[in-house]
Amino acid sequence: MQIRWYHSLTLRLLLLFWALLFAVASSGFLLAIWYAQPETAKPLSEDVRETLSPLLTDQITFSSLTPGRLLAGNYRVAAAVTPEEGPSRLQLEPNLANTHRRELMRQLDAEQPEQLRMPNGMLLGPFVLGEQRILLIRPLTDDERQQQIISQKQSDKAQTMTLLFGSLLIAVLLGFWLVLPLKRLIGATREIAAGADHLHLKRLPRRTDELGELARALETAAHDLKVSRDAQRRLLSDVSHELRSPLARMQVALMLSQDEDNLDANPHLVQMSRDVDRLGTIIERILSLSRLENGLVKMNPQPVDTHALANTLAADLAYADARHGERVIVMDGGWLVTGTDEELLRLVMENLVRNALQYTAGIIELSCERHDDANFTIIVRDHGDGVPEDQLVQLFEPFFRGDPSRHHKAGVGLGMALSLRAANVLGGSVTARNHPEGGLEVSIHLPVVAIDTLQQEQQEPA
Repeated sequence: MQIRWYHSLTLRLLLLFWALLFAVASSGFLLAIWYAQPETAKPLSEDVRETLSPLLTDQITFSSLTPGRLLAGNYRVAAAVTPEEGPSRLQLEPNLANTHRRELMRQLDAEQPEQLRMPNGMLLGPFVLGEQRILLIRPLTDDERQQQIISQKQSDKAQTMTLLFGSLLIAVLLGFWLVLPLKRLIGATREIAAGADHLHLKRLPRRTDELGELARALETAAHDLKVSRDAQRRLLSDVSHELRSPLARMQVALMLSQDEDNLDANPHLVQMSRDVDRLGTIIERILSLSRLENGLVKMNPQPVDTHALANTLAADLAYADARHGERVIVMDGGWLVTGTDEELLRLVMENLVRNALQYTAGIIELSCERHDDANFTIIVRDHGDGVPEDQLVQLFEPFFRGDPSRHHKAGVGLGMALSLRAANVLGGSVTARNHPEGGLEVSIHLPVVAIDTLQQEQQEPA
């Protein structure tokens, strides 16, 4: 579905950021206006009245007071209204008129004398005698100036905190609106990588912007990948099943074609017999991998002596090939009895040991380490050349064979993948690393299941 321009996430983000900047700037502007309001005038104190009354009762003296004139002490005339008509009726001190004309005019119209603190002094008045009015101004005292500084700091602090928390709130809302969907998309991508076909996207696919389109595309991709994986697994399983019957007939025909008295008489038949056996092994492993990946293999936990299992595996390999028996060594110490599926555990160990036998010519060591009451590790170590570091993770991918040009007799790369899948069914994992002293070390990490716990679980009704 095509995104309409008015549903575009880019446009929404631009509008959102514009709204954020506008809100922050408007908040600062409104706060500046709020704190820039003039202070409220207060009634004139009696001390000031008593000091100025003798000087402002004489009509001649009162009429001679003009703006800027010093009256007494620190008191100067700030504004005057004379009884004369014309432009000279209103007289204002020039400096104050430029900066505080509104305050001067408002104070001249007051009904009774008041005092108003301004940034550059204390405005007093109006003082009225007949038809004349005057305003006086004096410098601020140290206490008044200190209080003014404190008030200004509180104003600045209030503006800063308001802007800070306002922008933080808007940023949090923006984060929830944008970052939370991105986290859900990241989680959905990981779910797809894990093989899930149902993604936890909540209402995200219903959005009409690019994020909603991406969520819907991920849902479609998850479904298509699930269908593709299922089809691939079914194909492998079906093809393998179909190949088993003709392969079995070929093995019987080869057996009947060979002369029992001289089995090596026809080298072509001998080579064909080896290839047919190898093909049978490959098909059996593909079937096993398909069953594991499709969840058709279930655990049958029983008490298993891991040391005895390792010794039995080594003995079986020696029986099939004496040279293999000489190379596989089961180390003492660390082995334990745990509740697990014996056949699956043997499958894991045997595939790893056979892989080491195919790719190396030295000793193969089997050992076990118990880390704590909950976990133990079975280690299969060879003494070969090791594996390049960039290929360690790829070892567990189906059909990966490292460098096949150096190992002509190696398998098709299913042994390690089978071991990993089987270990996952057992509740564990398999990792590989190059041993510091040389060779490849593959570790089977498994949980420890106490025998009494296993028996209790088996006795509980289903």
